[in-house]
Amino acid sequence: MAIKLLTFDLDDTLWPCMITILRTEERLHQWFSRHHPGIPSQYTIKQLRNKRIQLAKQHQHIAHDITTLRKKSFSQLSQEMGYSPQQEKQFIQAAFKFYIDERNKVSLYDDVIPALKTLKQNYRLGAVSNGNADIYRIGLGHLFEFSWSAADAGQQKPHPIVFNSLLDKQQLMPSELIHIGDDPISDIQGAQQSGIRAIWLNRNNLPWPEELNPPFIEIDQLNRLPAILKRL
Repeated sequence: MAIKLLTFDLDDTLWPCMITILRTEERLHQWFSRHHPGIPSQYTIKQLRNKRIQLAKQHQHIAHDITTLRKKSFSQLSQEMGYSPQQEKQFIQAAFKFYIDERNKVSLYDDVIPALKTLKQNYRLGAVSNGNADIYRIGLGHLFEFSWSAADAGQQKPHPIVFNSLLDKQQLMPSELIHIGDDPISDIQGAQQSGIRAIWLNRNNLPWPEELNPPFIEIDQLNRLPAILKRL
């Protein structure tokens, strides 16, 4: 069947993830210092990160929903600081606004915009992510038809429900979709489990994990994709 839809992972596929997250956490810690100094006086950035990790382990039912988990971590901090219910509500709202604004300040890889613009001429494009980056805040909304997240699906990639629910929602057969991503497990194996062809974007020339089924195609730059798809 003809390819009707291309889906893309976001973090580490369209921009570097860890740089974004570390910068966001640093600026959030600075924001705490200015507005809620009791928090940074008690916790370092690393300690706050570890608290969120433990929180996710304690609340597995929301671990896939990064936004809900982040807000819950703010709620936990506000209670530790002894805030009233009204203060807690205001704190969560303000802290999350600052966090999500910083989270969506990304530095796109140079090949992203040119490649997406070229691909959009012939294919529908969608985003499929485990995170809570927002393609509309970032300025990519005009290039994508939709964004599908782990929070939408109720599980994180590579759980089969992520791609199966997407296929149902878009009313497509697996052969009509190709997924592109950087992670061998969450992106490639995740798509393969639903019968979807997966293209591994291996920007750092890493070796493929031998224990996994190989990707449909491997590329090292996104701008190679239009020519490859034409040959299919």
